[in-house]
Amino acid sequence: MNKNIDPVCGKRINVNKAHIVIHFEGEDYLLCCPQCQKEFETQPRKYARKKQKNKGR
Repeated sequence: MNKNIDPVCGKRINVNKAHIVIHFEGEDYLLCCPQCQKEFETQPRKYARKKQKNKGR
């Protein structure tokens, strides 16, 4: 099963059940719901950086 993390709320998401996948600066971001989508779309760089920080863990 392919899983990822919503960069807005931190929820684990099955890639096949994501509300939406947004492609931003060469990366795909899985979002769980319309609220997280709206938040990501208003501040994409904030959440893109958050994902980059988590990559090193």
